[in-house]
Amino acid sequence: MAQRDGGGRRSGGAGAAGGSARRGSAQRGSVRPGSGPDLKRSAAAAPQTGASAGEGPPGRGPPGRGTTWSPRPGGALKALDHAAIAAQQAEGRAWFVDEFAVSRETLARLDTYVALLTEWQQCMNLVAPSTLGDVWRRHVADSLGLEALLPAAGSIVDLGSGGGLPALVVAACRPETPVEMIESSQKKCAFLAASAAAMRVEARPHPLRIENAGAVVAGAGIVTARALASLDTLLRLVAPRVSRETRCFFQKGRTHEQEIAEAAAHWRFTMIIHASRLEADSVVLEIADIAPRAS
Repeated sequence: MAQRDGGGRRSGGAGAAGGSARRGSAQRGSVRPGSGPDLKRSAAAAPQTGASAGEGPPGRGPPGRGTTWSPRPGGALKALDHAAIAAQQAEGRAWFVDEFAVSRETLARLDTYVALLTEWQQCMNLVAPSTLGDVWRRHVADSLGLEALLPAAGSIVDLGSGGGLPALVVAACRPETPVEMIESSQKKCAFLAASAAAMRVEARPHPLRIENAGAVVAGAGIVTARALASLDTLLRLVAPRVSRETRCFFQKGRTHEQEIAEAAAHWRFTMIIHASRLEADSVVLEIADIAPRAS
């Protein structure tokens, strides 16, 4: 077990900056705050299973608007091979079904989500076009890994929901749990609303910037975010709007150690680091007890 004091000196073996790290199974007991974040690192956890309005499905629009939206093909996908994407998605789905034990109902909701994501990608950039064919591995399975870590909660708030990741995957697994999706783009909110309705889940988009969504975020038992901003920025956004008991789950990539060190310079927090089953350099940071450092 490696430890660092507030000045960053290291003793023992390798560990994350800003606190102590433990390798092994994730433990959910209490973690005492220290001069930096207290860390626990889990082994790879196998999953249990402001813009203007634009195009969208007919009759659907962002909350509070009466605009009729209709998708126009040939946008983000016009340079892509639709047949190749469909074939790759079918292969990915077969892999997903073999790897993850989800119910038939959950799989049906995920099928609906993938179909709508593929359709709407033709008129707006919901995911990187190069990853659309591999959506089951790159996006659905990755989000399912986060969902498997979440405790039961009265409500979940997802920040910067964009193309519905991880929010709509979480909602597919927990159709009766309210999932509040904060997304500043009106176009993407229309996609989120249409998808939630088709999937028949309790997910609702809020066309707001995170800075203006305090009332929504304040009611969250859990906050999630995927590939949204640096950890320091995320803590700055959520800290004034959540209680110290609120648990945040942030998906991070290969720069997570650097981000932890930068955030620890400005914030005190407790943390468990969950390694990704799918990507060697990816993790989910489970954070609570957030408080600013005295300046």
